[in-house]
This record gives sequence, structure tokens and C-alpha cells, in this order.
Amino acid sequence: DTKRRDLVIKMTDIRSMEYQIYSRLAECRSLYDSHTYPNVLPPTAILDSPYAFAFVAMPMWSTTIGMRQLDTVGQVMQFMHCTLAGLTLLHRLRIAHRAGPISLPTARDISESNTLINWYCCQCEHLTDRHCDERLREHRRSPNAVYALFDFDLSLILPLDASLTDCRRPGAEAFMGQGIYHPPDVFQGERYYNPFPFDVGCLGNLYLNWLSRAIPVVPLLAPLLGKMTTHVVRDRFTAEEALAFFTQIRASLPPEIIDAPIEHEADFDCIMDPDRYWSQLPLEFQSRWKTHRPPPLHWFPRFLRWMCGSVTGYAMVARVRRCLKI
Repeated sequence: DTKRRDLVIKMTDIRSMEYQIYSRLAECRSLYDSHTYPNVLPPTAILDSPYAFAFVAMPMWSTTIGMRQLDTVGQVMQFMHCTLAGLTLLHRLRIAHRAGPISLPTARDISESNTLINWYCCQCEHLTDRHCDERLREHRRSPNAVYALFDFDLSLILPLDASLTDCRRPGAEAFMGQGIYHPPDVFQGERYYNPFPFDVGCLGNLYLNWLSRAIPVVPLLAPLLGKMTTHVVRDRFTAEEALAFFTQIRASLPPEIIDAPIEHEADFDCIMDPDRYWSQLPLEFQSRWKTHRPPPLHWFPRFLRWMCGSVTGYAMVARVRRCLKI
């Protein structure tokens, strides 16, 4: 373009929510201010046509995030800050991401492949050039590394006055896309769900899967992730609350912790069992932050989840809920 940036151009249906989302993002001035950039990839132009489609131009960034390559606490903090800030902006604009930050790029949840970094190399996309890959590592280590959410194929856009806490959408929507990071908001046959805390739960589960080894180094991540992923939806942090809590954590870290090396391995068990990461912390700390720890699941929700584990069982529970209007 005129600023000598490489662009990617995507075709979108003008009758779709995706088109409405890009139009709303284009009106958000903070997306185009380098001092306030809130970590959502902005459209640089929306090119309408005489037909039922339009072209959306966006900066060319890299999808090669490589969670294992976030090799210091500081890099982990930067990734978490950017993704939380991006989700906070989307929710302020009443956009439920559902196609976010490994799943397919069109999956309807927050995953790594729906997050970009502000660096691009045509060879790095296929990891065929070791020099290119090393340059990306160096960029991640620099203070210039920025991550952004993108991909709104299956996202929702709601009126700007929609409630973040009381929004209700059909529960069947929560099953769309790959469910690797889905919170259990409809695992008990619920008729409705709220897509905004659902987003927060997806992002929290992403952190738990890949970044749980940072918790012993930064213990306050445990209460943050506990409140992002609790199965009690009404107690779950909003994106804005999670960002505010995280900002306090980050500001309190001394330089030696920021620069501490760290290795990552996927640990899906942390999503299923909060005790797996809480048990790594001192008992006194656990007691102090017990209000942020997900409570045990009672026997009746466990029974409903067991029932809903099969197609027949789910249909039975859903039918009872419809009849009782619960």
C-alpha cells in the first residue's frame, strides 16, 4: 500500500456478521493509533463491489506464533497482555470472537492459530529457512513484538448496548468449531450460554494448556487463570477484569523474573484439573487466594455431564430442560 506495507486481501460476504465486524473495527480509531493499539488486527481498507461481496485489506503479519518458543517469562507476559487487551477491545465493541488465540484457523474458539505477530517472512510460514526462523525468535525477544487477534469468520457482533454479563445465545452455538479449549458452559445440556465469558474461558484454557509452567515462577497467575476458567460462569472474570488483574501482576514483577528462562509443554490436564497447577504453590498462598480457586464440581453437575457424554443422553437432558424451561 502507500505506506509500503505488505497486505493480505480477503473476500467476505456483505450480508455476513464478518463484514459487519470489519466495518465496526474500521470505525475504531484506537486500532490505527500506534500509542493505543489494542491488539486486534485492523482492516486497512474495505473495498465494496457491485455484488454481494467485498474485499477486506489487512496488514500481512505472521501466524507462526510457536508457543514453545516463548522462552522467557517476559515473552509469556507480552503474549498474555496482547491477547487479553485484544479480547477486551472486542468485547467493548460487543464482538464475541469465538474464532480466536492448536485448532483450525476457522475454529470457533480462542486458539493459537487465530493470533498473529507483527512480523512476516514468506519463507517462515513453512519453516523452510532456519535463518528466517531465528530472526523471528529475535523479534519475539525484542520490546517491539506485538500480538493481535484476527479471523472473524464465525464471530458474533451484537448491539453496542448488549450486556456482557446477561447476554444469552442458543447453547448449540457453543459446540461449533473445535472444542479443545471450550469451557464447560453447555456440558450439562444448557439451553443458552453467554458468548463473552465463553471467550474468556477459551483464552484462559489456552493459557493453562501452554503456559502453566510459568505459574510456579509467577504464582499470581494461578488466581488469574482460576477466575478466567472457573466453571461457575457468573464468577468468571470479564475480559476487562482479567486484563486489569494481569496488569497488576505484570507491574509487580522484578527484572530478574521477567528475564527468567522458561520451557513450555502442552499440559491439557491443567484445564481438566485445577489442583494440578494450584498444588505447585505454597499452602499459605493457596489459602490467601482461595476465593479465586475454581470450586469442586458437585455430584449433580457431574451426573449431568456424564449423561450428556452421549448423543442420546444429551438429547434427553436438553429435552427435560426445554420442558422445565431451565
